[in-house]
Amino acid sequence: MAGYIEDRWLKKRPNPKTGKRERTTMYGKCTRYRVKGIPGVKDRSFDALQDAKTWLAQAQTDARRGEFVDPRDGAISLKDYIATHWWPTQSGDPSTLERIEQRVRRHIVPHLAALPLNSVGTEALRSWKKRLEKDLGPTSIRLVWATLSGVLQAAVEDRRLARNPCRASTVRPPAAAPGRVEAWPPERVLAVRAALSERYRVLVEIGAGLGLRQGEAFGLAAEDIDFEAEVVYVRR
Repeated sequence: MAGYIEDRWLKKRPNPKTGKRERTTMYGKCTRYRVKGIPGVKDRSFDALQDAKTWLAQAQTDARRGEFVDPRDGAISLKDYIATHWWPTQSGDPSTLERIEQRVRRHIVPHLAALPLNSVGTEALRSWKKRLEKDLGPTSIRLVWATLSGVLQAAVEDRRLARNPCRASTVRPPAAAPGRVEAWPPERVLAVRAALSERYRVLVEIGAGLGLRQGEAFGLAAEDIDFEAEVVYVRR
């Protein structure tokens, strides 16, 4: 099995004359035992031989299963991991990215940024969730939670974390509210329209008649409507 322990203080072969292992030039100047030779695993040093043996056995098992995660790779702060490794790889619709950036900047970085990546565990998540509940509703907390979970899942796939704590069974985001959304009856729609100033009444007609979302309704322009074909193009 790949991997071995190197004693950096004593030479590997005994002196032919004395039968004893002589000191190396590194004697007393560095950590004594170094684990080496496991493919895909960086060398690691220990003061005690038993610690080196324990780590070697675990690393060999994890490496064989393809599950090895070097704790040194998870020592990077959450803030630095996001800024250096996670955010530069994100792509997609600009408006979606803007919302993700706001969640990270407003609700993740202020509370968790200084923690090492591998210290963001269930205890830290429970405290963080309690803080979020002071300012955000359940739906917003679920969105922020999903964003952090995406960051930590990327860290798992980057081999910096063994598992994603956001998926633990002991701490979860708020459950979605039960029940289904029901459309307003025509009387209520007409009442809301009548209460608005003339300038904004068209928004009610667009929302109720076309089913456009708020941002889509605000972004609609006259050139987006083909009156002859009776087609509306949602471009913004």
